[in-house]
Amino acid sequence: MQRDIEVKLLRTLLAVVNEDGFSRAAQSLHVTQPTISQQIQRLESIVRAPVFQRAKRPPRLTPAGRELVAHARRVLMLNNDVLSRVSALSSRDSFTMGCSTHLADGLGTMLTRLAVERPQVRCSMVTGQSAALADGVRTGKLEAAVLLGTATPRSELLGRLRLDWFGRAPLTAGRRIPVALLGGGSALGLHITETLNRNNVPWYSLTGCSDPLTLLASVQAGLAYTALGADTHVKQPAIRQAPPGVLGAAPAPLPVYLALSATVRESVVDAARTAARTILESSPVSPP
Repeated sequence: MQRDIEVKLLRTLLAVVNEDGFSRAAQSLHVTQPTISQQIQRLESIVRAPVFQRAKRPPRLTPAGRELVAHARRVLMLNNDVLSRVSALSSRDSFTMGCSTHLADGLGTMLTRLAVERPQVRCSMVTGQSAALADGVRTGKLEAAVLLGTATPRSELLGRLRLDWFGRAPLTAGRRIPVALLGGGSALGLHITETLNRNNVPWYSLTGCSDPLTLLASVQAGLAYTALGADTHVKQPAIRQAPPGVLGAAPAPLPVYLALSATVRESVVDAARTAARTILESSPVSPP
């Protein structure tokens, strides 16, 4: 049958050794002396050997007792270490933050920096379109979010994302130009259509772009044009810049915001700002 030593029995053993007797050990542990005696007897029954030479006053350890004390000190140190580490984990600030898919390239750097600079903070990330993330901030599902072209009641302007036209779709005289746009009320998509109309470009929306990966694949495959961060062709060489003049002037830079929920804890706000600034380091964002 498996035998286990309770930590409190080892603590009692060390108290008797450190206080040089049962009576003082009882005082230090705020229990009665009979309780100390009972716990030592229980310990001896578990290890199946006497721990103290009771004929001696004050009590002296037996060889088995000396061996047990050496191990007891290590067990108590490990016990304290485990408790302190678990307590530190449970006391860390944690928050859930959203990030526009158009700015998600910086997430890896952001998570690494937070882990190094703010180890007491745990950050869970959610990516998606800014409109949906903004709703999450308003309802409190997200405590913060980095949004492209979408402001909320409590938001801070972080900068402006520089944009350019990308794509190499075949062009036919007199035919409208295929443009890839995200559905779901994308702020970038609306900005693109407004710019195309302002540039008097005949265009039509390429259907089937329900997520950013599909949109990028359409542009890479030469099926459509779109506007993306101005450095996209550097990060993804397969995405090529559009020929000059095909779509007119590039869209104006789009504002990037850090949105904060109404109930966000102040202890989290600074961490969210650090995360947001780190995310933008890898994007062509100009200062506000």
